[in-house]
Amino acid sequence: MKLLLTHGEASNRRIKDGLRPHGVDCTTFETTGRAYSLDEEVDADTGLVFPSRLVEGGVVDALGDIDWIVGARDVLTTSNKARTVVLLEDAGVAVPETRLLSSPVGDEEVRTAFDGVGTPAVVKPNSASSGRGATLVRDADSATGVADLFGVVHESSLVRDRTFVVQEYIEGARDYRIMVVDGDYAGAVERRADGWKKNVHAGAEPHGVEPPDSVASVAEEAARALGVDFCGVDVLYADTPLVNEVNARPTVDDADKYNDGFYARLARLVKSVG
Repeated sequence: MKLLLTHGEASNRRIKDGLRPHGVDCTTFETTGRAYSLDEEVDADTGLVFPSRLVEGGVVDALGDIDWIVGARDVLTTSNKARTVVLLEDAGVAVPETRLLSSPVGDEEVRTAFDGVGTPAVVKPNSASSGRGATLVRDADSATGVADLFGVVHESSLVRDRTFVVQEYIEGARDYRIMVVDGDYAGAVERRADGWKKNVHAGAEPHGVEPPDSVASVAEEAARALGVDFCGVDVLYADTPLVNEVNARPTVDDADKYNDGFYARLARLVKSVG
């Protein structure tokens, strides 16, 4: 069998190298920044994760008739932060207090959201990734300026998703990215940075760690609740673990940051689908 990878270059390379000793041959397909021939062949029968852009992903899927381990619905669900929170809460998974704002909104709607969450709070686009557009609001007075920002965004023809999440900020929390493969904990990194924003793409450093059992357990619960077989679960841990987000297209770090059996478990999952 051959596994199709559509991650970024670094993650693709690590996954290929990690799966090769376990008898899984991988191929890559660039989905952006290129011209497509709509009769070209995709030399794979199974894909790890559906591409992040649905149009390109649909074309790749049709060209190769791919069975995806993490499909389009999984990617869509986890890219919608508010929907993810609702599904996790319904499943009894602990999450930060969260509100959704849909533009256009005024000061009254913004204050209502912040009253429900409290301050400090994080405001972030509902569908963005890698920490893009996230802002920390430390007091209620500062929240009134957020409405103006929403108004600017709402008027922009370049922005399709005009929804924002207002989420409780957990002061002093440790920030974990937990990898879950086929429902089970498979490794973790703790993301550390001088500032409040802990996304690796924003400059945080990932350190391979063994998280508290409660952190690993809540990540497993989150992945199972969403039915995503391969994902990174972001957990904030202060007094109790809270699932911040779930990423169905997680960056894959160096193998030494994960459990020794990470790639063996991933290979078994791939073979069970293919």
